[in-house]
Amino acid sequence: GWFWTLLLLQWFAHSLQVMGIPLDVLRGGNFDEISHIVNWRISRTVGFIDGLHVLVVTAIFAGLCIIMLLGFWYEIEFFSALCFVVLPQVIILWLGYGTARNLRDLKKIDQNHIIKINKLHYKVQVVGAATLLLAGFFGYGYEVLL
Repeated sequence: GWFWTLLLLQWFAHSLQVMGIPLDVLRGGNFDEISHIVNWRISRTVGFIDGLHVLVVTAIFAGLCIIMLLGFWYEIEFFSALCFVVLPQVIILWLGYGTARNLRDLKKIDQNHIIKINKLHYKVQVVGAATLLLAGFFGYGYEVLL
């Protein structure tokens, strides 16, 4: 129960915001008011990722590889569940970083920039749907087939 509750809460939070910006703000249409918020979130995302040291990135990906190895090769159910919670977060962070890098140098927000951010939201929704589908298949496999 803890896994499905955590997974659903995680995707509920991702469906309400993109890059830390609430969807209601993005779809409001007043570009002068939201440009400060969008610029601040973009600079924070790019600054966070660019500020990571290579040893930190190596440790994060080594941890992910260990979790995936224990979960899918050795079939330890806790680690496969942990993989379905952590790995999509890394994918979403990577997608958000790519969008933030593309929008980093903008001075004023217009409709094209909002469209790019909304495309990011749709990509996040696809990652969430794929994660829930794969978690259901693997959960069914662990409970019924093993």
